[in-house]
Parts: sequence; structure tokens; C-alpha cells
Amino acid sequence: MQSIEGASASESRVRAAQYVRMSTDHQQYSPEHQKPALADYARVHDIDIVETYEDDGRSGVTLRHRPALLKLLKDVLDPGRAFETVLVYDVSRWGRFQDVDESAHHEYICRQAGVRVIYCAEPFVNDGTPASNIIKVVKRAMAGEYSRELSEKVFIGQCRHVERGFWQGAPPGFGLRRMLVDITGKQKCFLAHTERKSIQTDRTILVPGPPNETALVRKIFEWYVHDRLGTFRISSRLNDFGLYNAQAHPWTSDTIRLLLRNEKYVGNLVWNRTSVKLHSNLVRNDPSRWLRAPGAFVPVVDADLFNAAQVRINRYRHKPDTSEYQASMSRLLRATGKLSVRTMLTQLDICGKSNVRRHFASLDEGYRSVGYRPPADIAFVDQRMVARRSMTLHVADLVSRLRQAGHEVEQNTDGSFLRINRELRIKVCVSLGRKANTYRSYAEVKKSKMRIADLALVGYYPRPWLCLTAFYLLPTCVLSDVCMTPLSFSRVPGVEGFRIHDLSTVLMLCARKTIGGSQ
Repeated sequence: MQSIEGASASESRVRAAQYVRMSTDHQQYSPEHQKPALADYARVHDIDIVETYEDDGRSGVTLRHRPALLKLLKDVLDPGRAFETVLVYDVSRWGRFQDVDESAHHEYICRQAGVRVIYCAEPFVNDGTPASNIIKVVKRAMAGEYSRELSEKVFIGQCRHVERGFWQGAPPGFGLRRMLVDITGKQKCFLAHTERKSIQTDRTILVPGPPNETALVRKIFEWYVHDRLGTFRISSRLNDFGLYNAQAHPWTSDTIRLLLRNEKYVGNLVWNRTSVKLHSNLVRNDPSRWLRAPGAFVPVVDADLFNAAQVRINRYRHKPDTSEYQASMSRLLRATGKLSVRTMLTQLDICGKSNVRRHFASLDEGYRSVGYRPPADIAFVDQRMVARRSMTLHVADLVSRLRQAGHEVEQNTDGSFLRINRELRIKVCVSLGRKANTYRSYAEVKKSKMRIADLALVGYYPRPWLCLTAFYLLPTCVLSDVCMTPLSFSRVPGVEGFRIHDLSTVLMLCARKTIGGSQ
């Protein structure tokens, strides 16, 4: 039976939790080394270790990747915890935080909760004196600096490997495989998706994959360059054939675009496009910081074909200015003798053809800037743009009112198509009236072939005033598929019944009424 004196001695011993951590930098900091050292310290100072928190193989740079330390800090705030002291081997095991205040903050949380943190292998006593505080700050700064120096050394070593043509991790991509080579460069074997090298002196290179994959890669480039197919059409064609990408997922426009841009298919190794140093946020580096090793691998695609693909895929990166548009329009005028919106959209030898109108105050001004005088009045082109901008405001107000009424509204970027409650589809357009010198101005509308809609919402803007006069809300079934449909009562009397003066009718059409149950 335990004596009263023995029980009192046992109750007077300090209860502690030990925290141990090891990354992959020093094996002398392994948990098997730290735990005996902490146990010796506890035995000498009459401390009982009652809890163990272990982060094995975890970096000390951040807190979010260390579940054991997170749990320790959470348990420290619990009044029912089983310890009042935390034993740590040294300051670097507590963390190599890049901000010394972060390390101090986590220790401060423990101290505020009445838990003392002891660094057992440090030559100072963590008692809050000015001397110990100064030493701790220096130690924390040294621990953070060690991680920065190690990161820089690792980066320099990786750069040297890249210059020699060695692959630095990451999946190889469709049509390529990872090959393990020894220190002399002799090929050993392929590495599967989850396999890693086991010998430190071995390296990895990229080699062409199975013939069917390499042939498909070349075919994708040929479709894009020679057949002028877009990335969406290429991905759709591959998915229709039942051909999936390297991750066994369906192809998308983005995956096709990444394949077309990647220089590894022409044999070049490009590295350091992005950086994630010391567990910081991903940074996209400037191309001047990229490290490139030309001819590091056996090419899958011919260099001329690859370069032609880059010219096409980068055609919209350059934003032409007004002078470039004028020069291109002058060349087209000399070649054809005339200009029109249609010919400019198809035949201008400059990227961004669809934006040519936006660089001039009016289309007529753009024509005159290159010395062209159109034979007919083209003011309707600019007037239609004015009407469309006005109609966009009315549609935005309608969408806001619909959403306030509890309806779900989807719309495209320019607001020309609405889908309400996933069932009602409305095509939005404008119609200009005939010229003022006609007998009677009227509106016309044409059925859209691009969008399948249930209703057509037409804004009527008679010229030359371009002031919204009325709306037409028409079932698309009454519109002609081959020609313009006149909307004036003088032409088709029945159409006038679809004329409305505000958009409240749309709200009424979308209204829902609750159907009550039987009594």
C-alpha cells in the first residue's frame, strides 16, 4: 500500500507533454534521438511525460502541415488537459518559421494558457528573462535562415540537373514516359506512374511513349496547324473516338492547349515556370527566369510543326493598336478595292479582326482614316451598336427584377440570351426602323440560327432618333427561318398583338402560383 508521503511526492511531480518533429534534413534529429533526450531531461527534473505529439517527416516552416503541433495547441487551450508543461528538444524542433514572431506567437498561446514550454537541449533556461528572450530570438532567426539557405542550395542543385537534361519530377504527359538512367547515362528501365528512383545517384529523363500515343500527339498538332481546327473541336473529336488523356480523363480545350504549348514535345526541357518555395503561395515566374535545356529529349513533334502551332496559339496575345488596324485596312483596300464589315472580319491580315470597329469612333471614321469613301450609307452599323448598348441596360434591369422575385436567371456575357428557371429561353435582339424618308418606319427581325429559344425579345429603335419605342415579345415559331419578319401592323397585322411597352410582361410570364392541396 502506497504511503501518504509517497502519494504526496507523486502528486508533486510535474506532468508534461513532449513534442518531437523531424523533417528530412538531419537524421540526428530523428524521433528515436529526441525521445531519449527528453526522457533523460524529465528524469533529472522530476517530470512525468504523459502525452506525446509527433510530427515525423514534417517541415517546420509552416504550421498548417503539422497536425501534431496543431493538436497540441488545441489541447493546451483545454482546461481539462493532462499536462502543464511541454518539452521540446530545441528551438528548431518547435519550428523553422520564416517570421520569428510566428514562433513566439505559438509559444505565447501556451504561456497564456498556463503551460510552460521547455527547450531541453538549449544552453539557456526559458524563464522569460531578458537574456533568455534575446537568445530565443536569435535561435529562431537562425532556424528560419537555415531553411532559406537549404532551399537555395536545393534550387541550385536542381538547376544543374536541368542543364544536364534530367527531368525534375511531375508527370511526363501524354505520349511521353519517364526513363531511369544511372550515373553514366545508361538507360535502366521505365518508371510507372507511382514509382520513384531508389538509388540516389540515378536520374530520370523523358523518352517517347508508345507509338500510338506519339502518333496521336503529332496528329493533334497537324489538326491544329494544317486543318485549322480549334482546341474545342480537337478535344470533342478525341472524346468521340473514345481516346482519353494521360490521366484517363476526357480531353478539354485547356488540356489540348497545354499540350500544344509544351516544349517537351519538341525535345526541350523548360523548368522554373512556377515556384513554391518554403511552402509559400505558388508564384508564376517571368519567362526571363525560366531555365531551358534545348534538345534534352528525343522530340515527338517536328520543330517546324511545333513553331507553326505556337504562331497560331499566340496570335491573340499581341493587342494591335489603331495604327496597326489602319495599316491592315489599307492593305485590304489596295487588294480588293473596297471595304466592308464582312470582308474585314474575314480578310484582315491582323489578329483581333472582330475588335476593329471598337478602335474608331464610328465605322465611317475608320473608313475615311484609310481614304475609303463607301458608296452607300453605313450609319446603320454604328446605330445598331448604340441600340444594342441601350438594350443591354434594359435587359440588366429585367434580370435584376427577376432575381429579386426569386427566379433563377442564366445569361451569356453580352446579355443576348437568357435562360429563366432552366426552362424558358429568351433571345434578345434589337431592330432599327427604316429610314425617316420611307412611307412608314417599321421593324424587322430574323430568327436566330445560333441559339434555340422559346421567345424573341426585340427592342424597336426607329431611326434616326434611336429612342426605344416599344418591345416585341414573340414566340420564335412565328419567325421565318429564311428571311426577315416585319413587325409593323402595316405589314403583318397579327404581329402587333405581341407589342409591349415595358418588360413587366416577362415577369408575369415567369410568375409561379402555388397549387393548394384538396380540402
